[in-house]
Amino acid sequence: MKTRQVDMKVFVKENGSSLRERLRDRLEMASALRCKDHNEPVISVTIHERENGWFDSVWTTCCEGLERRASAIVKARC
Repeated sequence: MKTRQVDMKVFVKENGSSLRERLRDRLEMASALRCKDHNEPVISVTIHERENGWFDSVWTTCCEGLERRASAIVKARC
């Protein structure tokens, strides 16, 4: 089976800080994930900045398992 390379789309909704820069390494690790059941990558993530360095993320993936794995890498206080 041929594996296709797809770049994960990242949308960051923030007010003036550099959330994308602070999350760069974690986002790169999440973009390299593939679903164990479907062999699909993470399609996209939208990150909404909140107060005091916390954020919410909304993932687009093929299944909940991949979403949980990606979220576990990225979720944290920045």
